[in-house]
Amino acid sequence: FTKLFEKKLSKLLRAKYVVTATSGTISIFLALKAVGVKENDEVIVPNITFPATANAVKLAGGKVVLVDVDKDNLLIDEKSLLKKINNKTKAIIPVHTSGRGSNIKEILKIAKNKKLYVIEDAAEAFMSRSGNKYLGTFGDAGCISFAPNKIITTGQGGLVITNNKSIYKKLLRLKDQGRIGQTTGGEDNYISVGYNFKYTNLQASLGLAQLKNLRERIKILKNHYKFYKKNLLENKKFKLIGFDLKRGELPLWVDAYCSKRNRLFYFLKKQGINCRYFWHPLNVCKPYKQSFIGLKNSKMLRGKLMWLPSSLKLKKKDLAKICDSINKFNLQK
Repeated sequence: FTKLFEKKLSKLLRAKYVVTATSGTISIFLALKAVGVKENDEVIVPNITFPATANAVKLAGGKVVLVDVDKDNLLIDEKSLLKKINNKTKAIIPVHTSGRGSNIKEILKIAKNKKLYVIEDAAEAFMSRSGNKYLGTFGDAGCISFAPNKIITTGQGGLVITNNKSIYKKLLRLKDQGRIGQTTGGEDNYISVGYNFKYTNLQASLGLAQLKNLRERIKILKNHYKFYKKNLLENKKFKLIGFDLKRGELPLWVDAYCSKRNRLFYFLKKQGINCRYFWHPLNVCKPYKQSFIGLKNSKMLRGKLMWLPSSLKLKKKDLAKICDSINKFNLQK
C-alpha cells in the first residue's frame, strides 16, 4: 500500500520521486540531510512558521537563521532574506503558509545565484499550485504533512518530493537505517548511517481512500474562502490574508489579520464560534529567542493573526453566521 500511495502521489503531483516518512517534520529533516546539511551549516527559515520547520533544522545539526515575512502574504520577505545570506548558508526553507507560494520563483532565483539548496516546507500546501506547478515540486526537495488538520490525513505522516535522483536515493537510505534495497531480514547492505522513519501500509491505506474524494475537498476549501472574501467587511483593522486562486493557490485554512484580535477571538467564542490564534513568531519562543531587529513585519503582526473556521464540514449557514458576527464586531467603534 505504501508503494502504491507513493506512486499515485508522484503521478498526481507530476514529480519524478516521492518518499513517504513518519511526519512532515521528519520529511524536512530527511531532505536537509539528503542535500548535505551538517553541523553548524546555516539554514534560513521565516520567522512566522510552525516551530517544526526550525526544529527539523536543529535535528539535522544546522543553525537556524530567522528572516522576516511579507506582511501581506506571510511568505519569506526577499529583502530580509538577502541580508542574511553569507558563506555559511547552506539552504533556504520557504514555508508555503496555509497554501501560499507566490514568491517561490523569486526564492529560487536567489538560491541559484547564491548556490544554495531550496527545501520547500509545503506541509500546508498539498495540491496548491503556483501557475502550472504544484508547490513542493519547485525546489531541490519539497515536504508535505499528512497530520490530522490537513486536507489528506493519515493520522501522522509526511512526504518528500524531489526530481533529483541522487537526493531520492539518499532519502531511501536515510529513512531505512542506511540500507540499500528492501530488507531480507538478514545480511542486508548498509552503506551509511540511517534512521527508522518508515511509513506504514496502514497509514498508506488511509491516504489512498481519501484520494478518491480529494477533488471534492479542494472545491469545498476554495468555496469557503470565496464566501469569506465576498461577505466579510475588510478595513484597516480587519482583513483576510489573501490567496491567488486564479494562479492555483489552495486555501487550506482562512487566515485573518485583526488589530484587536484577542477581543474578536473572545467575542466570537461567546457566540459558539471557535477560531485559532496564529503561531508566535519564532524569535519570541525560548529555543530561538532573539530581538525583533530586522524582523519589523513579524513584530507588527505579532498577536494580530488568527485562523477563521475552515472545516470541510462547514455549511453556508455556518459561514454566514461567522461573517455576520465578524462584521458586527468590526463595525463597532
